[in-house]
Amino acid sequence: MGALFSLFFFGSPILALTLFPILRITSRTWDVYRQRCTILLHHGIKLILWAARAFGVVDYRLSPLPASVDANKPYVLMSNHPTFVDMIVILGAFRELTCVTKGSWSRHWALGRLLRSTNYLPGPGSGLPESEHMLDSMVAHLSAGFPLLIFPEGQRSMKDQLRRFRRGAVEAAVRANVPIVPLFLALDRPYLTKDVPLWKPPKVAPTYSFEWFDVVRPDDFDRDPRRIQEHLVALYEARFEKQRVMHEALEPPREIIARSRRS
Repeated sequence: MGALFSLFFFGSPILALTLFPILRITSRTWDVYRQRCTILLHHGIKLILWAARAFGVVDYRLSPLPASVDANKPYVLMSNHPTFVDMIVILGAFRELTCVTKGSWSRHWALGRLLRSTNYLPGPGSGLPESEHMLDSMVAHLSAGFPLLIFPEGQRSMKDQLRRFRRGAVEAAVRANVPIVPLFLALDRPYLTKDVPLWKPPKVAPTYSFEWFDVVRPDDFDRDPRRIQEHLVALYEARFEKQRVMHEALEPPREIIARSRRS
């Protein structure tokens, strides 16, 4: 997994410095160039995801978007954030999907060049105009026709509970009047979470799976962000509790751990 992380962070600048200039020369317009770069980055991410499975690091069962969602139109894909590689898992599954990137990445001399060439949105701290008013930027992004991945927790979930959901995802969807596609990214055993680091992998490769809640359309809730937020938080908390119980059942009893340490 460490090698795959390195492939992502060091391979991305190589794309920016080699293939992207060729795409710029051969693209008729800036919009066409950015779209082609976004698709190329998706294939790179998908390759990393494939390699992770091929090497037995992780496994996954990634079901397609719900049938009621038009992949060619904008939507907000909302997801919980259990592990360090969630962005790779989700972006590797959907070609047109974009996301809000970490602000510091946009300032990197090579990685930033790559990200600025795609349709991804720069996050707070990027120093770019788009990140000064993120909600307005997300609404404009959706209104321009781009689907957007948002982790409302902002960072990885805690072991025993979800973090507070920020309302930006819901507010952006309501203002742009696009559907919210709620995804619960399930993991059958802890890995790359806050308490399970990279160098302590489980003996059995963890499996990621997509579990879709019903699609939320703003008009179904009278375009009331508060009602939508409460509805979604309840869904995620109930599903998270089931996963938490399942993960705890995989842990050896404390007395067994204590005896093994004494021995």
